[in-house]
Amino acid sequence: MQENNPTPNSKIEKAVRKLQRDRIVVFRINALTRIGREELMNIFVRIFEEFQLNPAMLFNLYSAVVEIIFNAIKANAKHVIFKSEVRMKLLKQQFDDIDSLIEIIFHEEMLRDFMTRHIIPEKLKKRVNNVLQLTEKKRTGRAATLTTKDIQQLMEFNKLLEEEEVFIHFTMAMTDEKIVFNVVNDIPILSKDMERIQQSRRVHRKLFDEGRSTDYFGPDFIDVTESAGFGIAMADEIYYEMQLDPLEFFTISASEGATRAVMHFPRAKFTL
Repeated sequence: MQENNPTPNSKIEKAVRKLQRDRIVVFRINALTRIGREELMNIFVRIFEEFQLNPAMLFNLYSAVVEIIFNAIKANAKHVIFKSEVRMKLLKQQFDDIDSLIEIIFHEEMLRDFMTRHIIPEKLKKRVNNVLQLTEKKRTGRAATLTTKDIQQLMEFNKLLEEEEVFIHFTMAMTDEKIVFNVVNDIPILSKDMERIQQSRRVHRKLFDEGRSTDYFGPDFIDVTESAGFGIAMADEIYYEMQLDPLEFFTISASEGATRAVMHFPRAKFTL
């Protein structure tokens, strides 16, 4: 989480004061580190204190938000790695003006969808999961366990992030009636991936209506594909625990060049 003042406590107080004054605060994120998660938790604690919200609901709210931020971070990682795989494939085929060609491919959804058929899914998934695991090791004080190859992979990944300038914009807003969290990542989502997400959520909802929503996390139901996995399902389950319909209060949408997840919570759910 990025703020101008490097002191953690002042960053937290600045965020709380801005929320009090403007009813909204915005962060820009490219990774949610251990320290970043602690800062976010402390911000939630201070907000619950200042606005006299029920502390028993704090962890549920925090957990739902963290799941969606991690989902966006993983999506951004998948995007830059997928783009690098496309570049390597075009280089091998000796196309001219590859930068322009890549720009066209990633601007047109039909072309992006076409290229996904030429990149081995398991290879892409392995690269994404590996780099996220290496990043977590480095950021949680386990850098000494990284090999020279690991460090090289991280350097290459960080370079991709810098070149693409992909970020996540995280917004908290509060009114007398509701609390809203908005997570926007700077990449679009394919229509087929959005449909897979929505279908998975509908299955989860059906299980909830049958009184067995937690069955969704078993091997018979959970969708472990890159685009519709564990994070969204965990956030939905938190809504179900709060007796709220996630399909009403938690929306995922795509506009040109970005994907947006908006989580609404009635403030009455958090009153003491």
